[in-house]
Amino acid sequence: MNSYSRREFVRFAGSAVIFAAFPAANGGAATSSTRFGGPTPNSQFYVTSFARTPLVDPIAWNLQIKGLVANPLKISYRQIQELPQINETLTLECIGNPPGGTVIGNAAWRGVKLRPLLDRAGIKRAAVWVAMRGADGYHSGLPVDDLLRAENFLPWMMNGTPLPPEHGFPVRIFIPGKYGMKQPKWITELEFLDHETTGYWEARGWTNTGWRKTNSGFFSPRTERGLIFDGAAKVVAPVEIWGWALTGPSGIRRVQVSSDGGKSWRDAQLVANQSPYVWTVWKYRFAPDAPGKYVITARATDGRGIAQPASDPQTGSGMGGQPHLPLEVTSID
Repeated sequence: MNSYSRREFVRFAGSAVIFAAFPAANGGAATSSTRFGGPTPNSQFYVTSFARTPLVDPIAWNLQIKGLVANPLKISYRQIQELPQINETLTLECIGNPPGGTVIGNAAWRGVKLRPLLDRAGIKRAAVWVAMRGADGYHSGLPVDDLLRAENFLPWMMNGTPLPPEHGFPVRIFIPGKYGMKQPKWITELEFLDHETTGYWEARGWTNTGWRKTNSGFFSPRTERGLIFDGAAKVVAPVEIWGWALTGPSGIRRVQVSSDGGKSWRDAQLVANQSPYVWTVWKYRFAPDAPGKYVITARATDGRGIAQPASDPQTGSGMGGQPHLPLEVTSID
């Protein structure tokens, strides 16, 4: 199975859009009714699953922490709710999301920190890998050190409500900074092992590390035409262009915009840049001298000073090329 076949499983909640080989289906996943970059409504948040959504009984559900641990644990849904809670705003992105794509969403999550539970279980020194399994049969894995990061947690609420079934009810796992394929929904097992294992998508040619590449895209203006974004948005200039940028733990340092095919670049304003794990919201005032057709290109730079390349084909580790936005300036105000 080649790397693109993963897209056959990408769909948007509330629709029958199949991603297949198309660049990016335009929906409401990247926008908010209140402001750009705000919480993506649950009904518009993208859904990626390798199989059908399982029906999980929250009373019978439990999370097992087992394998190379001193004190194996079984944690119930009620116990998750009774533990000290944290609230985190985090952006989740599918590894199949192309530059400028909408297989990405931002939400307010509520749950419990993972590290205290792991400390209670007592991970043995021989453990080097953790196998993560969900109620749908999906499985992935991580080095133990990646799972021990303080940022990791177990959310059971999304945007103020219990997790919708398609988003992992009753509990999912969050590993901020990694693609969604490394954050199983309906989590049921964390098994600590003395050897590396291969996950479902990893066995099909996808990355075994799962750290996000730098990616960016546009909130506004946009044009929707069927399944793909294939038309120029008609605007009156000057026009404010709004967009997002996201990367791994290093965060976003800078976003630049070009309207001449990358010959020259101008800095966009970073409107919101609160965390490496939340998309950076940026805007740029485009004021051309004359009406006509233009292509706006964005280029984000991460905290290490590494900028998005002009192109980055999907090879199983995500895509980080520069996105393009066709504009037709109908008049100058």
